[in-house]
Formats: sequence, C-alpha cells, structure tokens
Amino acid sequence: MSKNKIKVAGGLVFFVLLLLGLKSYLLPAPEPTAVLQGKSYSVADSTLGELIDHPETVVLLDQHLPGIRDIRQLLVARPLYLSDLANFYPLLITADKMNELDRALKAVKPSTVVLYTTGSTVVGTILDDADARAIVDKHLPGFSTNPQIDQGRGFTLNFMQKFDRDAISDEVLASINADFEQLANTRAGR
Repeated sequence: MSKNKIKVAGGLVFFVLLLLGLKSYLLPAPEPTAVLQGKSYSVADSTLGELIDHPETVVLLDQHLPGIRDIRQLLVARPLYLSDLANFYPLLITADKMNELDRALKAVKPSTVVLYTTGSTVVGTILDDADARAIVDKHLPGFSTNPQIDQGRGFTLNFMQKFDRDAISDEVLASINADFEQLANTRAGR
C-alpha cells in the first residue's frame, strides 16, 4: 500500500513539474518593465504652466508667490518662465521669492511612470488603463470589446500575436509601442 502511495505521489509531483515546465515553455517571461523618471521642477527650467499644472508645485507657487494665479494674462503667461515675468510684476516676483520657491521646488520628488510595451505589459493592465486601451483599440479596432478578451488578460500582446499574425503584425506592435512611449513621455512631463 505504501509503495502505491509513493508511486501516486511521485507521479503527481512529476505531473505538476511537467505542467510548470510547459507553462514556462508556452508562456515566455515578459520583457522587463521600463520606468521613466518624471520631470524635475525648478524656477529656471519650469514654465508657469508646468508649475500650475502639477498638484504639489502649484501649492508651493501659491505659498511663495501669492496672487500669481490671479494675473489677468495667466493664459498668455503659461509658456513663460518666472524670470520672464519678473520685469512685468516686480513687486510680486522678486529674486528672493524666486530663490525661496526654487529651494522648495527642488524638494518635490519627480514621479515615475511605467512605460507599457507589447512585450512586457499584460493585456489586463492595458485594459484597465483608459489611455492605453484607446491606443490598442486605435491600432486593433474592437480589441478591448471582443467578448473573449478577458481570457487574454494575463498575456502580452506579443504572445497574442501567435494566434492572429495578420491582425497583430510586427508593424502594428511597433506602432502600439511608439504610442505607449509617447503616452509615458506625456505622463512624465516630457
């Protein structure tokens, strides 16, 4: 009896190891995930618009230059640097205030942004991100609304290419990767 139990247990272990081996053979490991460093902020390198648009820097801007967002020409001033505006608002934007703001801005940590790729990002992650989903749907119309898409949430697009090389061509994957890179750069403030 104990020999039969050992044979069954040994067979079960062998079967599990075989399945794990097949899984790694059939599902190659995804490429490493790339991360982009976000934008750093300073008085010299950041426009007024960039400082207003970032949730942490706008608080610092309001603390060090109160009233700056109340100027009438704010929309026109967005692409300008504070040093460009100092001549027009000498009481509001002084050298001392800009130096204090600059020290505070250097303490703001740049965010990191994950760069999606067709070889490293699983479809589930892409479907959960509206911008990434729109990119894939642009190049593969109806991809995200396909009734069977939930079955592929754990796969990368590169892996899914094996099932439909006509629709998911190398050119399509390259275009998706280019758009993913543009999305990451935008999110990183580049």
